[in-house]
Amino acid sequence: MKTIFSVATILLAVTLSGCQPTAPPTSEVRVESASEAARNDDRAIAGRLATQKAAVDEAFEKGRANELRQRNVDALRAVSTRFTEGLGEASRTPRSDIAAPLKKLQAIKTEADAVEVDACTGAARTTLLSAMAASIEAFSMFQKETGASGDATTQKIQQGADLLRAALQEMEACRSK
Repeated sequence: MKTIFSVATILLAVTLSGCQPTAPPTSEVRVESASEAARNDDRAIAGRLATQKAAVDEAFEKGRANELRQRNVDALRAVSTRFTEGLGEASRTPRSDIAAPLKKLQAIKTEADAVEVDACTGAARTTLLSAMAASIEAFSMFQKETGASGDATTQKIQQGADLLRAALQEMEACRSK
């Protein structure tokens, strides 16, 4: 009996020692509350929306800049077309009557100088103004000559034509950007 009592006592002691309250295991993973999860979701959505808005704004600004450049190119092309027509008129005008077409060419040059430009079309306008200046100078030289047109006048006319061609190429390069 003593043995049964001793075994029962040991079993009772082991059982009781196993039933003693122990501290729950500590967890390193933090569980977020529902409100924290909602706030985090809202922040993530706001971040994605801000990124999308920035991309849309950038595309809009590029489109707007492209549209403005196209309008500038169109304005320069219109002025260069009128100048070319004026050159044709001046080339058909007798030396004694060349003053009126020259004034018209100078007025068109002044108009070209007033055309709004950006970085790309600014270079084209500068070349166009140089072409116009060379052509006007060539016709002024022609007006002052007394005989057949001289080599200097011919060279100025060629310089003006070359610069005009270069200006048109620069305009087309701006259009394709």
